[in-house]
Amino acid sequence: MVLIARSPWPILQRASALLSAAGYRVVDAPSWSLLLDGSLSCPDLSGVLLGEHGDTSAELDIVRRFRERSGALGVPVVMVGGLNAMYRADRFRAAGVDVVLPADIPPEELLEHVRPLFRYGALYRDIALSNREFREQSLRDDLTGLPNRKHFSLDLARHVEMARRIGRSLSCILMDIDDFKAVNDTYGRKAGDSVIRQFGEVITNAKRTYDTVARLGGDEFGWLLLDVDPAQALLAAGRAQKLVLDNLFQAEPETVRLTATFGVSSIVPGMELRADDLVGNADRALYWGKESGKNVVRFFPPKKAGNNGANDPYVS
Repeated sequence: MVLIARSPWPILQRASALLSAAGYRVVDAPSWSLLLDGSLSCPDLSGVLLGEHGDTSAELDIVRRFRERSGALGVPVVMVGGLNAMYRADRFRAAGVDVVLPADIPPEELLEHVRPLFRYGALYRDIALSNREFREQSLRDDLTGLPNRKHFSLDLARHVEMARRIGRSLSCILMDIDDFKAVNDTYGRKAGDSVIRQFGEVITNAKRTYDTVARLGGDEFGWLLLDVDPAQALLAAGRAQKLVLDNLFQAEPETVRLTATFGVSSIVPGMELRADDLVGNADRALYWGKESGKNVVRFFPPKKAGNNGANDPYVS
């Protein structure tokens, strides 16, 4: 699709007909503002032709904002105009216009300029799409389709920084299946992989849409809970623990029941903790849970309670 915006210049009207005859789907817009319309799909654009005719500052702002849109970076933008456009060509190019041409150029010559740009733009977007798909695949766990450890680490760093800046709580839950080796030994590796996939689905069903649940390796999973304090995180871990207990897992040809242990930690406003500290505390809580009987929820660091200084270990 080629978008031609604001075309009082006869050259753009003629270019529209030539592009249509060449097989392009042409959309004529009365103003440049369509570039900022949320319904406009940038990946579908072969190119944009702009007729310069109006407030230069407003037009420069539109081009800059268009370039900030997802997928717009590789879309060729060509502008035609009169002396005003030519005098300000450097400013338009700095804003994101690729080529500025005079409005008295023959239409056929205009197409000689734009068609190679359209081809290169399509190639750029194909490469960008392939790179994005490759990048997304590199952040996904092959077995479960969930985010992997690398994805989890990137989200963790971003969310810890955001929690620190805006003064919000952030919680982390680490969990793994109790005695998972027995599943593999009894039913085989293929059944074990199936159980891990099912376990991931159960935990995913326990999370909110904007939380991150990732497979960290083996039968260990991580869960980041945004704007969730320690008490709320313990409740969430308890709900997930019950879902695991209530679920029947298929280990062909049989079904099995599982338990899991959950380690919880949190950052609350005013607390100076790094991402490594948050995960490290959750890992300590998980280890503590494994050492104290499994199928439990533990929080680290334990809360001090009572006048005698005894630990209230935040358990369930």
